[in-house]
Amino acid sequence: MIFHEGCREIYALPLTRELDSEVPGESTKVVTLDPAESYRLRVKELDPEGLPLLKHYQLRAPEITFSERLRIDVGGHTFELTHMPGHTKDDVCVYIPQERVFFAGDNFTNGVQPSLAQCFPLEWIESLQKIEMTDSDLIVPGHGKVGGRKDVQEFRSFIEECVERVRQAIQKGMSKEEAANQISFLDLYIAIHPGRWQQRMNVLRLYEKLTLG
Repeated sequence: MIFHEGCREIYALPLTRELDSEVPGESTKVVTLDPAESYRLRVKELDPEGLPLLKHYQLRAPEITFSERLRIDVGGHTFELTHMPGHTKDDVCVYIPQERVFFAGDNFTNGVQPSLAQCFPLEWIESLQKIEMTDSDLIVPGHGKVGGRKDVQEFRSFIEECVERVRQAIQKGMSKEEAANQISFLDLYIAIHPGRWQQRMNVLRLYEKLTLG
């Protein structure tokens, strides 16, 4: 398993979750779980029928890590791995030059508005610009149909507009909660909208990163 070195650090960290409390009068409680148990809980919430499939599930720890770039030559193909922060801090993209195919992961979602809840917006824009500068014929997104550099450019424009709307709200003196309640991305980017709750999380994250860094 190959990861960015930051993922190795995250792998060892316990995760905290809010759960419904069994104590009368307490609505939720915060518990600490190991990563595998946290993922099982997530599956239980989203797909209860699929939970038995994880009965013997174990996380596989990163075996090879890198900081910025890693090249792998195997099976007559070259795989160029590059650290491209954006959707998360430790995003890795993969380019196969012989095929001119670029795997962008969740840094690019085609026709779907992404979650920004863990994003690094300014770095994300820079990473998307780098993808546009490649000679890729096909760019494989984390969600949606395979696209090209023009699709990535349109997606970058969407991220830039989201950032600009939140930046303008900050300049107007809006609080974080006011911005989250008032800003909408519904009219942006012809794509599946994530819903009001996710959009609120997106605005909160952008506000935090643009004010706190």
